[in-house]
Amino acid sequence: MAADPARVSRRLLFWFAQCCLFFKQPARALAALETLLASEPDHHRALSIAGFLYAQQGRSKDSIAALERAAALAPDDPATLFNLGFVLQRAGRHEEAIARMSRAVELQPSLDRAWYGLGISLIQTGRFHEAIARLTEAARLQPLNPFARYQLAAAWFKLGEPDKVRAEYRKLKSFDPKIAAHVRDDFGVPRDGDEVD
Repeated sequence: MAADPARVSRRLLFWFAQCCLFFKQPARALAALETLLASEPDHHRALSIAGFLYAQQGRSKDSIAALERAAALAPDDPATLFNLGFVLQRAGRHEEAIARMSRAVELQPSLDRAWYGLGISLIQTGRFHEAIARLTEAARLQPLNPFARYQLAAAWFKLGEPDKVRAEYRKLKSFDPKIAAHVRDDFGVPRDGDEVD
């Protein structure tokens, strides 16, 4: 049985888009994905990647629409759920972002960036204890991620826990002095004479 030329062409377009992304050519990748989606509008992976690329271009409405469609087609795809949560977060729709990212980490508990994003949206909604739990998991999965530690310090600061802010500062100081300095400056960690600026 001969291969369907249209199907082969669509596979090649998707492969080409992935190659463009690998070589840091997002505009070409997006053009290939849009061509693919014109003939196969339910290609959930193409929708998911296009949605992320739309977000990078600041096209929030297009991004959310593509990612919501991708999530409807593949509701158990953690990468799509994370991407959707991320763009919802950037749009200030934190409760929706929390729902999407919570599902992403339920499906793929090792997805550190979703734990981190979840923590950010929880901080934005004033749920600091929940944020700390999620950010602690992000830091456990990526122990050298200074941003998770910074956000942990922010959550402890909001809860009025200066000793815990200082503990995060000290952890950061051991591997990222620049971010540690931001914690010190942003959250009032007193100098103790051993800072590295």
